[in-house]
Amino acid sequence: MSRIAEESIQRVADASDIVEIIGSYFPLKRAGTSYRAICPFHKEKSPSFHVNPSRQTFHCFGCGAGGGVFRFLMDYEHLDFPSAVRKLAQRSGIQLAEDNDPKERSRRDQRSRLLELHREASAWFHLNLLRSKAADHARAYLKNRGLTKEITVGWQIGYAPAGWDTFRNWALSAGFTREELLLGGMMTAKESDSQGGYDRFRDRLMFPIRNDYGDVIGFSGRILNDSQREAKYVNSPETPIFSKGKVLFGLDKSKRSLIDSGQAVVLEGQIDLISAFENGVTNGVAPQGTAFTNDQARLLKRFVDRVILCFDSDTAGQNAVERSLPALLSAGIEVRVARLPKGEDPDSLIRTQGVVIFQKHIQEARDFFDHTIETEIRTSNEPLTPRERAILARRLGGYLALLPDTALRETTTAHVASRLGLSITSLLESGTKNPITLQAEMETEEASTAYREGLRPSASTELICRLAILSSEVRSWLAIQRDFKPTELDPELSLLEELTSHFGESESFSTAIFLPRLPAHLESLVSSWVLETLPPDPLKTVQDAFRGLRLTCLKKQQATIALELRKQGLPVEKMASIQKEILDLQEKINDLSAPAQQAPTSLR
Repeated sequence: MSRIAEESIQRVADASDIVEIIGSYFPLKRAGTSYRAICPFHKEKSPSFHVNPSRQTFHCFGCGAGGGVFRFLMDYEHLDFPSAVRKLAQRSGIQLAEDNDPKERSRRDQRSRLLELHREASAWFHLNLLRSKAADHARAYLKNRGLTKEITVGWQIGYAPAGWDTFRNWALSAGFTREELLLGGMMTAKESDSQGGYDRFRDRLMFPIRNDYGDVIGFSGRILNDSQREAKYVNSPETPIFSKGKVLFGLDKSKRSLIDSGQAVVLEGQIDLISAFENGVTNGVAPQGTAFTNDQARLLKRFVDRVILCFDSDTAGQNAVERSLPALLSAGIEVRVARLPKGEDPDSLIRTQGVVIFQKHIQEARDFFDHTIETEIRTSNEPLTPRERAILARRLGGYLALLPDTALRETTTAHVASRLGLSITSLLESGTKNPITLQAEMETEEASTAYREGLRPSASTELICRLAILSSEVRSWLAIQRDFKPTELDPELSLLEELTSHFGESESFSTAIFLPRLPAHLESLVSSWVLETLPPDPLKTVQDAFRGLRLTCLKKQQATIALELRKQGLPVEKMASIQKEILDLQEKINDLSAPAQQAPTSLR
């Protein structure tokens, strides 16, 4: 992210009235002290989208979207934060000042150069495909796959020439350096080769990979003859602007349809997606590979609550379904599976039988758990044996444990148990024998934050966090507490630590500065808090809340220790020690239970 000086961000925010900005995109209707509208981020009939002019925030009580004026532009126009600031600065005629951090400036310049390299390379590959005699076989291949010139232009499909240094020579002549070509993954070289190197993409159909706001950040190159003894696809390596596991092909084109439909059709490859999109199935995306990563699932969760996995009907495609499940289910996304006819992939099915038949398979997609049970029954051609049911229970039980919503997990478990003819208890026990391990990056992230996207914290946690955010007096009091640590009283209060860590040196709360620092899901959560009025005495309210948490913990400790007295044959000395510990805890409980004016100073 570009380092725009905070003073400039605040100036832009002060000059950008959120009612005026949002009202320039669609009409707002006054409702008391706020404004309302039909939410632009999800389908609804009655307005639940509120704009608060005094707090300069928006929040939708239907889908949970919310934040400040910068977040609105980021979500509505799919901009990154610096771009949103610059757009509003230009609108207000404000000259931005940027921090003079040499490292940040170097990183920003490097990113800018790599984006320029990929933008110009994509145009060069595309021109080769359209005009080069050497690309005759590439054009014939596209024609055979039903991809017209109009489609080719719309997706900027290109062709990488067969030579080992054709692209390199063009890029060098265009002003890019050897180091930039290596850093951007467009050229490869051995470590011992300090001068040479060769083109990564040779004699391949080139699909530009774009981020969700349209910048070309990488490429996927496909061979033009499936009999070649080469990898079918070669993708860009990890670079400063491209990470394979964080990008979804086609998202830049499909995001509006994703929002409107509430579901995504996940396809296996670029051609499958392009074929479906150009035939009217515009809510599709494709992972860079066959299995979803945690980052891709979280990205998709911003747009939809359901995915339909539509991979090839072969064994590899079906294996890809199960490899995609952990990330999708853990993100709280409903997963359905479309069953294509044997030997077909989405592109071939559309070309041979038409898009109506393809859409029918999409509409008939079954929930993953039902799909798996029905596939096993269909494969065996007879009722499942006890052993087959037990094997299936172990297989599905691990996935059931990943469902983050308790009610959904319980109802789905009961449904699966009923279909398998098992008790809920036996199904759950089978699942413990086959635990599904999430990627380490997901485990690390969730261990550090009790609040997860899609789940709300408890009411007490929300109260404490809300008042800590909005009251500098509360934050100051929390900073000097030494008698307790919030997360030791309630692990969910790791959310408090995460939120307060985003405050800068200034203790004052500014929605313009604070909200954009947060991850998107936390920004929408906090934006709902700032719409609420503060209690008369925020500090006393928080002190009372922590007093209640401390009392609960002390009483639990006392009850646990008291159980020790029930053990037979305890020595007299041990009994005396336990009784003293119980009395000490009771004294602390009595102190905390005293009226507020008599309570210990640390909790006043």
